[in-house]
Amino acid sequence: MLVLLIGISGNTLVLLTYGFSRKVKSMTDTYLINLAIADLLQLMTLPFWTISAINGWVFGNVMCKVVQGVFSINFFSGFLFLTCISVDRYVEIVLAVKAHTRRQKSIFQSKVISFVVWMASSFLSLPEFIYSESKYVDGSKICKMIFPEEMTSTVKSMSNFFQIVLGFIVPFCVMIVCYSVIIRTLLSCRSFEKHKTMKVIISLVLVFVVFQLPYTLVTFMETTDFIGSKQMSCEERKRKDIAIIITSNLAFTRCCINPILYAFVGVKFRKDIFLMLKKLKCISRERYIKYCVTSRSFSTPAAMETSSFTL
Repeated sequence: MLVLLIGISGNTLVLLTYGFSRKVKSMTDTYLINLAIADLLQLMTLPFWTISAINGWVFGNVMCKVVQGVFSINFFSGFLFLTCISVDRYVEIVLAVKAHTRRQKSIFQSKVISFVVWMASSFLSLPEFIYSESKYVDGSKICKMIFPEEMTSTVKSMSNFFQIVLGFIVPFCVMIVCYSVIIRTLLSCRSFEKHKTMKVIISLVLVFVVFQLPYTLVTFMETTDFIGSKQMSCEERKRKDIAIIITSNLAFTRCCINPILYAFVGVKFRKDIFLMLKKLKCISRERYIKYCVTSRSFSTPAAMETSSFTL
């Protein structure tokens, strides 16, 4: 439940900060808002999975479809928005001149792209809404996707296949390509901030791999079992279920870290948090001014901080 509280607090703070104290000024701002919404909705399904792991699925068939579907939509959309952020940072830093000329249209484009991401995620999640059911297995009621017997094993495995490709391979490859070029660009410029920026980039990639790779590997093994129509013993099934619980909790933890890495590391974003607190009368005007004066000494150059995100 600690993951739930930290994740909801962090992502809610991102949304409140945009609502109270800052305007959407870049494509990354739009993606950050949508990423926070996706992470929040995904975290909302965590209590259902926690109770299910302890007492079995007690929420009925309809809620099984809803929870599975909501989790899947926000699983896909979250990673697609991470991909969009990586590409936008590449354009803003590496293609700075072109980025300046497109800025007028960028907000509208980011809204269109965000809409497409949500629609694509909903389409990819249709199997969860259609085939998810609550069913007794070994005396315990669980919520899982149950396909018709006449459906081939290859078709059954497609949902897992898309999770692997769009939930890890595509975002990881895009991050590696974009951030590698960004690092090369930063190394060629003379700025005392470049080392800090590169540390943030490395942190982004490491967190993504550490918290998402284990779940992807378990999903991959489950997919191979599907395709091979492997019959598992009770002991093997229990070990697999434990692995899914552990790795999915790791994936949920990433939802807590996203606000820290993609928003709070930015000096401008932290300044906007203080502005929001001032508007809500949580801090005095003097303290807000003192923070602004102090933060100027540590602010990232404008070329590297074109949004609330450090990069």
